[in-house]
Amino acid sequence: MESILLSHPFLLVAGVALMYTVAGAVYRLYLSPIAKFPGPKLAALTFWYEFYYDVLLKGRYTWKIKELHAKYGPVVRINPGELHVADSTFYDSVYVGPARRTEKWEYSARMFGTSLAAVGTCGHELHRLRRSALNGFFSRRSISKLEPTIERAVYRASQLLKRRGSGRRIINLRNFFAAFSADVIGEVAFGSGYGLLDRPDFEPGWQQLMMDLSRATHLMKQFSWAYAILNSIPPSFLSLVHPLTKRLFSIRRDIHFKIEQTKAALAKGEVVKDSSGRKGVETDNSTVLHSLLTTSSLPADELSTPRLEDEAFTLLGAGTITTAHTLTTIIYYVLANPAIKARLESDLAEQSSNLSSEQQRPVSGNLRLLERSKYLSAVVSEGLRLSFGVSHRLPRISPDAVLHYQGVMNGKEWDFTIPPGVPVSMSPIFIHLDPTIYHSPRTFDPQRWLDFESDTENDKAELRRRKQYLVPFSKGTRVCAGMHLAYAELYLMLGALFIPGGVGTRLELYGTRVEDVECVHDFFNPSPRLDSKGVRVVLMDDEAQQGAGS
Repeated sequence: MESILLSHPFLLVAGVALMYTVAGAVYRLYLSPIAKFPGPKLAALTFWYEFYYDVLLKGRYTWKIKELHAKYGPVVRINPGELHVADSTFYDSVYVGPARRTEKWEYSARMFGTSLAAVGTCGHELHRLRRSALNGFFSRRSISKLEPTIERAVYRASQLLKRRGSGRRIINLRNFFAAFSADVIGEVAFGSGYGLLDRPDFEPGWQQLMMDLSRATHLMKQFSWAYAILNSIPPSFLSLVHPLTKRLFSIRRDIHFKIEQTKAALAKGEVVKDSSGRKGVETDNSTVLHSLLTTSSLPADELSTPRLEDEAFTLLGAGTITTAHTLTTIIYYVLANPAIKARLESDLAEQSSNLSSEQQRPVSGNLRLLERSKYLSAVVSEGLRLSFGVSHRLPRISPDAVLHYQGVMNGKEWDFTIPPGVPVSMSPIFIHLDPTIYHSPRTFDPQRWLDFESDTENDKAELRRRKQYLVPFSKGTRVCAGMHLAYAELYLMLGALFIPGGVGTRLELYGTRVEDVECVHDFFNPSPRLDSKGVRVVLMDDEAQQGAGS
């Protein structure tokens, strides 16, 4: 037998591969620390089960997981290494603060295509180091200093929307808000926007490219070597195969240039202030690059150009689609519900004496005033709830602590002990649509976020509970770094659109249904049906608007 194997190397390799496969299957099914947790055996045996639903069926595993919970209970093994929990009350046990070490799972983190950026960092200590360098720039206080920059972008965007919407020209808000969000990120993070708003039809290719990259995360997770292969292909060739990537490579080159430019300027005691090339001594860390290079405690190897390039690009990607999708979702529901639109306009009209009109240059201070609008705040919260932030589950590992789950589902009591080191995930979609927390969860109802003088103690407790489980930015040590920037964009844009005279007061939907915003595909970012043409609007003329309001 031995001589046969040695004389036929192929048989030897095949035999070793077979033994390895059998041993792996035995371990996963019977010896794994989570072997006794409920779930389909095929999911426990192979990642191809997840591949089938997320790659071949185009981001549908999230809904399959929901079916698995209905069959197996609140804690389900959904692949060889991961447990998923469908009980909202367990959320704060998984996504915790600095009191407990929390890590990402390498299998899940590689979907971002980089281990150099904070978002793709698995280890607790290294992630804490990288996030601490970002936290100062993205703090609420720092974002308030950037408010004039954001307001200028909002003003420009609203003016372009009005100008290009003249003559009842159809506007795709999905493209408009993706261009707006990317330009804002460019301004506040790198010192200059990318001019996407200035391009024809608000550069629809940018939104499509970002969603294509988002869709590819499932492949990256399954085949981590795919990203290395893509990086080895000349950009000129990739641009021929996928023309949209030409813009992507252009932006990456621009980020690389700005990093090198900033480093060189800082070495000379000066810094480039804006895209026009004006220079001066930097006194206020006005961009992410300035902040990382001048005030962070990062060691030299963490300030290498390749790492900063990955960090900057992931910030751009993360800050584009999520905010754009939330704004698009909110605008759809506001325009689809005349009573909500009228209430929002009325509420903002009360603030109009303190806000700059759309015909004037914005002034600093609007954000603080807009945040005082209870109904606008309710609209923002409801929009975040139904846009989910990201749609994908976010696995977390507790390397040192055992997690205990106790709960009731379908009238049955469940009790699980989850060993340390096991990836555990929950899905924001399930929490935001949990009928035990949100009555009629698929209905856009800002009223659920308001308090009233007649509220009982039980009403107040329920409102606190609803706020507790609003988690579009996740929670814990890995909460979204750009949360305060996203809130600023949401408030300032919605305020500019719906204050008296704002262009949003004249918008009406065109050939758009709720299916154009409802998430039916999980590409990490939420996606509506694939044949959707987006949320399209037209601009009513003044006479039509008066008729609609009468």
